[in-house]
Amino acid sequence: MRVFATAAVILVLAGSLAAQIPDFTPQTALIGALLHDDREEAARLLRQGADPNEGRFAGLPPVILAAARQQLELVQLMAAKGGDLNVRDRSGSTALMWAAANDNGDAAMVDALLVLGADPFAANQAGETALDWAARRGETAAVAALRKAGGSSEGKMRSSAQKALTLLQRSGAQFATVSKCNSCHHQSLPQMAFAVARTRGFDIDQAAERQQVESVIAQFETAVAEGLRNRDRIPDPPISLSYALIGAAAAGHPRDETTDAMARIIAAWQDDTGRFHTLPPIRPPLESSDMTATALSLRAIQLYGPPQETRVARAVEWLRSVKPHTTEEHAMQVLGLAWGHARPHDVRKSMTSLLALQRQDGGWGQLPALETDAYATGQALVALHSAGLAVSGPQYQKGLGFLLRTQFPDGSWLVRTRAFPVQLPKDSGFPHGTHQWISAAGTSWATLALLLGLPSQPPALLTRELPSNAADRLRGHAEVRRQHPLRNSGRD
Repeated sequence: MRVFATAAVILVLAGSLAAQIPDFTPQTALIGALLHDDREEAARLLRQGADPNEGRFAGLPPVILAAARQQLELVQLMAAKGGDLNVRDRSGSTALMWAAANDNGDAAMVDALLVLGADPFAANQAGETALDWAARRGETAAVAALRKAGGSSEGKMRSSAQKALTLLQRSGAQFATVSKCNSCHHQSLPQMAFAVARTRGFDIDQAAERQQVESVIAQFETAVAEGLRNRDRIPDPPISLSYALIGAAAAGHPRDETTDAMARIIAAWQDDTGRFHTLPPIRPPLESSDMTATALSLRAIQLYGPPQETRVARAVEWLRSVKPHTTEEHAMQVLGLAWGHARPHDVRKSMTSLLALQRQDGGWGQLPALETDAYATGQALVALHSAGLAVSGPQYQKGLGFLLRTQFPDGSWLVRTRAFPVQLPKDSGFPHGTHQWISAAGTSWATLALLLGLPSQPPALLTRELPSNAADRLRGHAEVRRQHPLRNSGRD
């Protein structure tokens, strides 16, 4: 009796297991030939009248099965026999997307499908295009072919930027609460990104941004009087005050007595050679280079100081004469020369040196022996754009491809710190633990680069109620708003 019971259980289990195994029996002879990679038989069937639009395997129609194997002759034959080249699978993906997603990066199938009428702008249910799928394999010939055909990653770029902007606004407010101070990584750099985001149609919480800027200015208000008498009163003014003023300009803060004093303190740090010097390199890359200090300082005094043509010209001459070593220095040299209206030859020479550091994966590394990261890549792209590099060009697009491939689902990019822990860590809620401060800076640069790659459009209409003094505030902001702090034009 026990034997019969055991046998019955085995039969039941076997029947259940059989029911779980999908039936792969081809629906048509053509699909069978495609599954077995029998190209001659598939071609024979098509020539004898087999319908290239009939049947599916796991939701994939014949043309997608052929495109996925890069079977160029069969796809061309299917098109000649009336095959729908824009047919979609269960996810909404097309044959062009499947052709683009080949690990060899080959463009032959992509080119053929485009010639035959495949739509390069089609997106699947996840919003992904053929270019998005190709870009996951790096900067390949397939990517180049799709870009040439007008393919765009704009949808993915907007989604990526939105996630990063939301994270930066949230963590910036938390950092200000827990640290009771301002920072370039959680305030100034994000403010630069927010300014560009508004010109690309993103809705930024302006009330929260204004509160942060006013808090930063208020913190310095009590120290600048002493700072004018003792230039060492405020830590590292060519970096800290310069970043603060550039961030304030991005947020539209008007000139006032405090910003004027901040600019005068920065100016006091310029030496006879035109250089602005920073502290010893205890916090690379943000506070580690005189080239960074000089580029930021000349821009800060352009935006908020009295006319400073001589001082700026001396800073530009110093930047032109020194040799950069790190990617930070290369990028800051480009920015400083562009902001300071250096001779076109000098700007192009600096740009060429920075472009030479771009890696095969499309990005930049902070140092030659370090991995490619979002800080170096985003900063390089922003600098090159500010100096005139077209965002539609291959170098910029390759950089964007790296950033889109490496962003975390939470909107951040991981950048590993290489600074000694001279400051007690304060949790801002930004991801990546002990690496969160430099990761926030890297995420800001990366977001800036993505935003600059998007077309300008009117900002979203604000639904929040403006304060009663909004009109006066907007009139006061007009002077600073006319010149974006990243552009190479200003009140020089």
